[in-house]
Amino acid sequence: MCERTYSQVNTGISVREASFLSPAQFDALLNSSDAEARANLLQGTAYALEADQLRQVQVVEQALMKHLLAEYDWAYQVAPNPAVVDLFALKYTYHNLKVLLKERATGRDLNFLLLDAGPYFLAVLEQVAKTFSSENCPEFMAQEVAATWQEYVDYQDIRVLEIGMDLAYFDHLKRLAKDLGHPLLESLVTLTIDCYNVITVERALSLKKPGSFMKQLLSDAGTLSAREVIQCVEQGNLISWFQQVNPLPYDVELSRYEEQMRAGRVSAETVEYLEHVIKHRILEQASFETDGPLPLARYLFGKELEVKNLRLVLTGLDNQLPIDKIKERMRPIYGQ
Repeated sequence: MCERTYSQVNTGISVREASFLSPAQFDALLNSSDAEARANLLQGTAYALEADQLRQVQVVEQALMKHLLAEYDWAYQVAPNPAVVDLFALKYTYHNLKVLLKERATGRDLNFLLLDAGPYFLAVLEQVAKTFSSENCPEFMAQEVAATWQEYVDYQDIRVLEIGMDLAYFDHLKRLAKDLGHPLLESLVTLTIDCYNVITVERALSLKKPGSFMKQLLSDAGTLSAREVIQCVEQGNLISWFQQVNPLPYDVELSRYEEQMRAGRVSAETVEYLEHVIKHRILEQASFETDGPLPLARYLFGKELEVKNLRLVLTGLDNQLPIDKIKERMRPIYGQ
């Protein structure tokens, strides 16, 4: 059987791109009068739902995730190197490991929280969470699960499971990026970790947590050390942090965020938003490439943001949030 090439995959992507909602479609949804109008606007799209379904948050969430997970299934089927898909889907693996470990710790049935997504089957993850070993996942992954569980046993604090799996996820991402050896993909991963560290410190400081507590939460796989990140946030010197971690130092579109940092007006939510903006701008560089992994990465990230935006719009309108508040929280739209 002939192996697929990225040029073949990217040709397929050029066809599948038609499924993305356009800025005009999002504007129409934002300005729609009720659920019936939104249902009409979504007919013929990948997110077609009836008006009564749009009024049910859980039904909307299931429909959005069904579409997103189908996109990942397709990507795994066609990708010459599945590690490119793993960069975006691996978070579901570690989400599932958190759920399985919490289930083991509490004795509660948490299966409803599991997502059938990511590079490893749920049965494999269940085995890892129970036995700390599996022939179908990397040894380092099983070791991280075992170490996290042991820490939980020692401290009897459920938060240990969250923290341990978050840090294991970042280490795994870093390994994937290194193996792929693509500079732009490596920069995406490093940015993910750098922003996580700052967001974590911002939130910990708002809760008046000490530095010793924060250091336990931070990944050492980022650009700056835990001490340096904490120092930058504590001193209100995020511009120094950003100048060291920004992979697009000459992008004038990011200057307004730099101004906010200099003025000390940057929240954890702003950093989270900025992370998505930068990733979007990095991957937009791939819009005219016909070979290589970047168009697939761009497509998958675009789908992630589309689902995030549609969730925000549909639930926001259903909860009667002001349109301007919804708009300011929306992420970049594919191709925009």
